[in-house]
Parts: sequence; structure tokens; C-alpha cells
Amino acid sequence: MLGWIDAKKAEGFGTELAQFLIEKMPPDRERNERKLESKTEYLLTKMEAKIGKFKQEERLNVYKTAKLGNAFRWQLRDAGYEQAYIEKLVEWLVTKL
Repeated sequence: MLGWIDAKKAEGFGTELAQFLIEKMPPDRERNERKLESKTEYLLTKMEAKIGKFKQEERLNVYKTAKLGNAFRWQLRDAGYEQAYIEKLVEWLVTKL
């Protein structure tokens, strides 16, 4: 039962994914929409590979998925990304998990 609610690895992975995104594409209010979409698409492809590897190593349930998504969301929010952009990314992430 305790394994079901131990979400430390999931939270850590959510933070890791957010840090990867922040490092590769820091929040920039001057970036145009087309460039943002292009860069985001490239990074999401890279992140998808990381997600696939994590899913093979760690079994996720609803609780762990939520904790992972929240860790990802808060890292991006703290970094200064726009709320609408964050929500799109979190939705994408949860569908990949």
C-alpha cells in the first residue's frame, strides 16, 4: 500500500522535465509565436523519449501522475512561464504518461 502513495520519484521526474525545458528554452516574453511553437515541438520530442524511459522504470498510478504533473507545473510557474502555456504543457505531459 505504501508503494502506491510514494511519489518521490514521480515528483523528481516532473521537476527534472521542467528543468530540462527551462534550461533549453528559458521564459522569454520577446519570442514570437512561430519560433515558440517550433522550439516547443523540438523539446517535446526530446522529452517524450525521457518519458518513455521513465515509464519503463517506474509504474505510475493516478496519484503519482498527479504529483508528477504538479511538480512540473510549479517549476514552470516559478520560472515565469505564462499560465496558458504551462497548462498546455501539463496537459500534453499527462497524456503521455
